[in-house]
Amino acid sequence: MNVAVVSPRVLIRKAISSLIVTTGSSASVLDFGSVPDVVEVIDKSRPQVIVFHTFNHSSGIEAVQQLRELLPEARVLLLSDEYPEDEFWVQTLKAGAWGCLSTSDSPQILVKALIKVAEGERWVTHRVTNLIIEDIVHARQADKGFTQNLTPREWEVLGLLANGYSYKEIAARLFVSNETARSHLKSIYKKLQVRSRRAAAVCYFKYFHGKSAGLTHAESAIDTLAG
Repeated sequence: MNVAVVSPRVLIRKAISSLIVTTGSSASVLDFGSVPDVVEVIDKSRPQVIVFHTFNHSSGIEAVQQLRELLPEARVLLLSDEYPEDEFWVQTLKAGAWGCLSTSDSPQILVKALIKVAEGERWVTHRVTNLIIEDIVHARQADKGFTQNLTPREWEVLGLLANGYSYKEIAARLFVSNETARSHLKSIYKKLQVRSRRAAAVCYFKYFHGKSAGLTHAESAIDTLAG
């Protein structure tokens, strides 16, 4: 297993490299200032997996997207200083990552994730897998009976959400506070019996475009949200 470890922090980079070496795997350890600076070196070493260490979620997703565009054959495993939340898992997977974990996870978890990703499997926790399945099930069960319970204002909020607007953008467009926007969204999730933006978007587009088009439109909207 050939692994490239990319991190601006020397201690983390060396620790991960040493850990991988003890498993009998070869590792290319690279420092970097930006993703394009290391593309040529990584491309020559042809790593199966790139462990990319990031300080925050937004920059990590951007890096994953860049690496996927520049090195489409490499499988990116994102290592975040922030503990990955459920929604972030979905966003990283849609950005092209093969998995993500936290620097607070144990060395054994990192090694297991590396092996799984190198073998062509996604590294996703059971909790996130269950949430994704639940979203799909709830979206399929959603019908006009659910959506008819929404108020006119909630329809406005759901429409904006489904078309890629963030919490803050929804609040700004409707001239309400962020807290009010979140309150509307909580009510919408409860009425639609969903737990994520993606599932809510599927319900919205299914209502207006039918079952076959609902998921396609929702995927496009969530791409915007993830970006």
